[in-house]
Amino acid sequence: MKSANEIGVFNGNVIVSENGKIIYHNELGFTDYTKSKKLSRESIMPIGSITKEFSSTGILFLVENGKLNLEDNVSDYLTYLPNWATKIQIKHLLQYTSGLPSIFKNTNSEYLAELNKVKKLDFEPGTGYIYSNANIFLQQEIIKKITNLSYEDFLKNKFFKKLKISGGKTPKDSILIANMAGSFDNDFKETTFIHGGGEMYFSITDLYNWVNNLHNEKIVNKNSLTILAKSFDKNSESSLGNTVIENNEITEHSHQGSGNNYESYIYYESKNRTTIVLITNNQNFKLGAITESILNILAEKPFTIPKKSIYLDIRGKLLENFQNGISFYEQIKSTQKEKYDFSNEVSDLINTGKYLMRRNRFEDAIKIFQLSTTIDSKNTIAISSAYSFIGECYNKMEKADLAIINLKKALEFDAKNKNAEEMLKRIENK
Repeated sequence: MKSANEIGVFNGNVIVSENGKIIYHNELGFTDYTKSKKLSRESIMPIGSITKEFSSTGILFLVENGKLNLEDNVSDYLTYLPNWATKIQIKHLLQYTSGLPSIFKNTNSEYLAELNKVKKLDFEPGTGYIYSNANIFLQQEIIKKITNLSYEDFLKNKFFKKLKISGGKTPKDSILIANMAGSFDNDFKETTFIHGGGEMYFSITDLYNWVNNLHNEKIVNKNSLTILAKSFDKNSESSLGNTVIENNEITEHSHQGSGNNYESYIYYESKNRTTIVLITNNQNFKLGAITESILNILAEKPFTIPKKSIYLDIRGKLLENFQNGISFYEQIKSTQKEKYDFSNEVSDLINTGKYLMRRNRFEDAIKIFQLSTTIDSKNTIAISSAYSFIGECYNKMEKADLAIINLKKALEFDAKNKNAEEMLKRIENK
């Protein structure tokens, strides 16, 4: 961990435990871009997508207490939404299969405004997958409606107090208070509120307590956990992120969250009851690789210290000037492999394509997705995923014929790519 900090791929806090006992707990680095104050165990940061575990677990908590059923329609509780709410069941919100489009906003009023603009779902609920925060927002609205509490008070009263989670604090007027750590990029530029600042902040201990109590069934029961762990297909996330289920038991649970250069990662495996939690305010997308190295150390196997991310260093350059970005990528690939991590090159390129896609740079995104298919001919799952994204780009560009060609290619490389299959059906049936 010290080496990872020294080479610039980890600035943050970490906990490692085995059999329910913490064996390593450390803080490495600084609270903000000024490097004037070191992180402490009390430092708190936003945890990105991991917060979705709170709302989905809250839904199952209410199910266990007889307050709702997963087959209930969203319209049974939220009467102010357009007619599509009569088609979406609550279970669809948990697996991102509601058919709602990608919506990522900062405030409740913004989400409501966007949802009221939706005239038609992208697909019939339960038949496809779109990772949209609209699903999380609706879960929270249902929780508020049923409990007559604010979402924050629900979490505090039903979960946080019992689990000894002291965080859950949110900055007001984009001002950091108490132990909130600011975020920064690799050039030590402040990035704390570049995309809004309405997220809840948590300490490393808060997150550790959440994961352990979840798997010790102190929050919801085993059946509810299994429901939360199920995803639409192997290419999609569940409410708990990524899980491995064997004989109806969760054997592994990993989840990454990020935003505004904050990043968090949780990992749990049942055999040795190993829990690893990392939070950082200087995102380098290396928390998964660091976790893998920690697991190797615990297993007394060889390990590596992660290198710099290709994705983080090329995405901005591609956005600013695509050709210059490509030249930079080719240059580091030929001369700086000792500094940059090319072991996940395909994944980094696909993530870069998605980054451009989210900014409506569809033609540039297609070029990057196409490039990713040339790196590793054996990685058919990734190649299928890339062609699926190319098809999605062409569909957004209203080029249905090219979308169909690429979605069919996706299925040639992976016949089980349900996302490509369902997208293809929707386009062909228009």
